[in-house]
Order: sequence, then structure tokens, then C-alpha cells
Amino acid sequence: MEKNKSTVEKSVRPVKPQEKARKKSAFNSNSASKKETVLPQKKSLVEELLPELPAESRQILENFEAIVQGVRPLSSRQLLRLPENIRDVSHLLTDQRGGRRMGYLNDSVALSAYMRYFQWWNLLRLTRLFAGLKPSQLNVPDNGICLDIGSGPLTVPIALWLARPDLREKKLTWYCLDHSQTALSLGEELYLAIAARTIADLGSARTIADLGSARTIADLGSGQKALESWRIVRVKGELGVQVRQRAHLVTAANVFNEVVEESGKPPEFTAKRAADIIMHYKEAAAQVLVVEPGTPPAVRFLTAFRGALARKGLNVVAPCPQGMEWTEGTAEGRACACPMDGGRGNKWCHFTFSTEDAPEKLQKLSARAGLPKERASLAFVLASTVAAKAVAKESPLEIRVISEPIKLPGDRTGYYGCCRQGLVLVESATSLVPGQLLRVKELENPRQDKKSGALMYQY
Repeated sequence: MEKNKSTVEKSVRPVKPQEKARKKSAFNSNSASKKETVLPQKKSLVEELLPELPAESRQILENFEAIVQGVRPLSSRQLLRLPENIRDVSHLLTDQRGGRRMGYLNDSVALSAYMRYFQWWNLLRLTRLFAGLKPSQLNVPDNGICLDIGSGPLTVPIALWLARPDLREKKLTWYCLDHSQTALSLGEELYLAIAARTIADLGSARTIADLGSARTIADLGSGQKALESWRIVRVKGELGVQVRQRAHLVTAANVFNEVVEESGKPPEFTAKRAADIIMHYKEAAAQVLVVEPGTPPAVRFLTAFRGALARKGLNVVAPCPQGMEWTEGTAEGRACACPMDGGRGNKWCHFTFSTEDAPEKLQKLSARAGLPKERASLAFVLASTVAAKAVAKESPLEIRVISEPIKLPGDRTGYYGCCRQGLVLVESATSLVPGQLLRVKELENPRQDKKSGALMYQY
């Protein structure tokens, strides 16, 4: 977050740990006369966008290293060089991305490093996100068709399997599209190994290493029927390649930021092209989910992508709060009302969580590779062909919390967020986390923060 700081961020400073003990009493004294603006604290529509993982998913991710070793074993010498290889791939994805070739995961060393480090972190992010998206928001019909663009080693299907047990018994066909056939093949083996680990009737005698070495469905014994519910179809190619069936769910994770970088064209160009292609991939009734890194350039792409989808008749399901997704009346039809679009000088819509509860082995590997992480973040948009519900005038105002705690003057604590009124600064005596969805009484003329211009609300 050191780059492209917005004017909003410059007007305040984060809360220091030693200051947290003082903020509650200080806030109470400053807000006693304004209680009429606050609704009683109710259970939010979505308590947390990135909730803690279920025990089963956590166990899988804690032991992910052993599962990968069972699918793609490395020698002790290769394991010693793993941190160095991870750093090399990290350079390819960041400061050396200009020299990155398409299909870099075809390289066996790069793929091993990617699966053991980058995929591990991505699974942690995506599993938490998918766990936070309720069935009413993200769902697929039985016998549904799914398309995962830039699938690599099947990170999205694996994360959805871990996060959503209710989908495991549905018969789904996953078309997994990527440049690297090697990554797709290993990803399918990894999916089978992880899916087998979640099937209770396999018996506790099987170890994770045993399951990791399962090469085909037939190897999985009594879990065969359950695993056959999701059919994996590997498709080698790039965005736009023909796929046999139209999809009820189209997904892409950490894909379009690379496409924008490689094309050298503005994010708006890539967003329009991606939306055009996805419209050819999807069924008449479908959902589209795109997840990107939590950076300003990625959010700029997502903002343009949402606008392109909106002009084609899709509606935002998440993360936008109710009633602020789109506004009518522009020359092109509908325009994004997002106050955090990642543009120059603007804040960007992304969500973070602490990595202190991440798998210990993953944290140690990150440290050995010289890439320690204190926070993990992502940005995303989930859109649907289902029409958005009309917002009644008397409905509470929904606010999506975006930032972590912000120190305000007078020992007060605030959080930036967005709502149908635009950018807001929420004062709260209770701790909030990025992604929470709040409901407050809408004010006709709320106070405005002088430095940021955000509307002031209390929760």
C-alpha cells in the first residue's frame, strides 16, 4: 500500500496497538449525543467476507505441503533449492514480468515452486472468500457447467471444493482452461487427492501422503462415486478458445492482471474484451466471478470490467452493498458508482486479513524465501444475470467496510467503506474488519469529513 496512496489515506493514520485500549471509552464520550443516528447492532447480512476457515479446510491447508509432495514429489536436494526457486518465480510475477513468457508454468521448476508457495497462498485467500459468499450469492445448479479461465493447477475448483461442502454432491463439469497442459494435469491430480481427503468413508487409516499419491479416481476406492460428481475437462489454450458447452459459472483468479501487463494496453481495453469473450462462454442464466490481487491497477481493471458486464445486462452480487452497484443515465447505459475505483488519487476496493493464523509451514517457507507476509489481500467482483432487487426507501443503509482501523482526531476510530451514497467513514466503538457488511439508518444530510470528503456514519 505504499504506492499510489490516496488522499483519503493521507488524511489519517492507522491505529497503533497500544492505542486500541483507549479508543472505546473515547468514542463513547464523543458519540453519546448522536445515538439517534445508530440502529441497534444487528447480525449483518454478511458478517465477514473473509471468515475463518472450517476445521476440515484448515486441516487440508495445514498439510498442503505433504499433499503436493504426494502428487509431485521432490528430492531432498530439490527441496533445499525451493526457496530460491520461489524467489525466481516471484521476480517473474513482479519486477521481471516484462520478460515473462506465456505458459511459464510449463517449466517444471517454476511449476513446483508455484504449487508449493503461490498456490498455497492463493488457496488460503480463495477458500476464505468462497466460504464468505453464501449459497444465495454464489451457486451452481446440479448438472451445472463451470469454466475456470487461467486455471493453472486448478486453484479455483480446489478452493471451491474446500469452502463449499454443499456443492460437492452436485454433478458439475469443470472446463479448466490454461496455456500449460502440465499445470492442468497436475492440478487435476491435486484436486483428486484433496477431494479424497474430505470424503469420510475413505477411512482414517489412509494418510495424507497416501491420498496425495492417488493418481486416478480408481485408486481412491470407496470414494470413487463421490469424486465422480465433479468432472474435470482440461482445455489447453488462451482466452477465447472454443469450449464445448456454455457455463453456468465462469471464474478467473489472478489472471487478468497478467493479461493487462502482457498486452501493454489500458485496463479498460482488456476489461471490455474479457467481458465480450465471457458473454460467449456463459449460459443465459449465469454467474461471473473474477478475483485479482488487491492492488490499484487490478482494481482499476475490475471497475472497468464491472462496467462492461453491466452494459451487457449483468448485475453485481458482491462486494458492492445494496443499491450502489450501478447508476443509470450515461451515454453508454449504466456506469459504475464505485467511489474506490483504483484511479489516480482514489482509494481502491480491496479486502485484507492477517496472516498470523496462516499454516505455520507456509509462514516458515515464506520466511526462508525472503517473502514474509503480514497481510494477505484480494479484490473481486461477482456478477449475475439475475436481476438486482429493488431497494425500498425505508431499507437500512448497507455499508461495506473496506479499510482496517483508522485513527481519527479526538482518539476516535474509523473505517472507510462504501454505500449507495458513495464513500463513507464509519466511526465505531467496536472492532470491525475489512469486508463486513453493516446496516445503519440512512441520514438525509450526514456530516462530511473535511479532509477526505467521506460521509460520516456511526455504528
